[in-house]
Amino acid sequence: MTTVLVTGATGRVGRHVVEGLRAAGVTVRALVRTPDLAGLPTDVELVRGDLYDADAVRRAAADVDAAFLLWPSFDASGAAAVVGQLPRRVVYLSSLNASDGGVWGEVEELLRNAGKEWTFVRPGGFAVNAQAWAREFREGDVVRLPYPEAGRSLIHERDIAAVAVLALLDDRHVGQSYELTGPEVLTQAEQVETIALAVGKQLRIEGLTGADARQAMLDQGAPPAIADSAVSYWSTLVDNPEPVTNTVVQLTGRPALTFAAWAEEHADEFCVLTTAEVADRYVNALSTGRLDQALALSAPEVVRVAPLETGGEEIEVKGVDAILENARRLNADVEYLAVQLVGPLLLDDRFAVRFSFDQLNVRTGIRSRTTKLSLCTVQSGQITREEVFYYTPVHS
Repeated sequence: MTTVLVTGATGRVGRHVVEGLRAAGVTVRALVRTPDLAGLPTDVELVRGDLYDADAVRRAAADVDAAFLLWPSFDASGAAAVVGQLPRRVVYLSSLNASDGGVWGEVEELLRNAGKEWTFVRPGGFAVNAQAWAREFREGDVVRLPYPEAGRSLIHERDIAAVAVLALLDDRHVGQSYELTGPEVLTQAEQVETIALAVGKQLRIEGLTGADARQAMLDQGAPPAIADSAVSYWSTLVDNPEPVTNTVVQLTGRPALTFAAWAEEHADEFCVLTTAEVADRYVNALSTGRLDQALALSAPEVVRVAPLETGGEEIEVKGVDAILENARRLNADVEYLAVQLVGPLLLDDRFAVRFSFDQLNVRTGIRSRTTKLSLCTVQSGQITREEVFYYTPVHS
């Protein structure tokens, strides 16, 4: 039976690649930094490691038939060593603009030079990037964006994954570069209007200057060169919109999914949820191992306080990224054998959830039970604070 290694398996496209491969009866292996937090199906083989670590990639790629490669960095530093550890057959998630150079073109060239049997999947703009407007949808009636009349042919992440799965399973796609877009061009203003229709809310659009848009990207961690390139690119789309390709329908035999369909599927992310809705979704996400979905319910500046995780001091861990990194640190040596949840228990703008863990420390071999109570505060449909209390029976 074919075994495929998927990198980026917990991401927006990668989860759909995993789903498609499993539906085709393929054995899936995923390289993930924290297996216990991956939230992938139990039949997926999980290998602990970082994609930037060539040795970890070598372990994950042992005896696989093909690999799906997502290179997550804004530059190709270290990619050559990683490419060298991949199997001969590689499907690479590149970019519609790869021929212009940049990191995508560099990684494509590395795969060619390494003698891989490559397929390059080159999508244009991702529809899912519209999630960047979700906070403005929830908190007000104005969306601020650069170049509202810039025309884009955004593609649904499920269509990208569908093409990648086909390429992984059929050698006829070796040596092919597939340029993928959605089925139509919409201006950024029309994208906002489409989401607004899906959520039943009227919004006003304010255009950002190029300088303001650049600064917003820098604030989100983008390197200056990438921010400059993106703003310059958006400006060109006003008079020269992105193209529309029919590659998805040619390869899959069905029309590409529309942006309106994407907006309908993701409408809840743009709405203000009640405390009860946040609580239910939070519990459902954690009960199925989807930490990513649980964290998506948190405000970007969410605060977590857990004294027993910080030496007894009430130190605030601020922000989703910091909380996720803290979780990875705490779970580095832990294997969860079973988890039971009680809740959510609601009171005004708060809810509580009790977790009972049966866990194994893989380094010491000690098995233990721990109970954790999380008390969450919800404001404007998002979790803004989590207070955590533990009880661990004495091991005998």
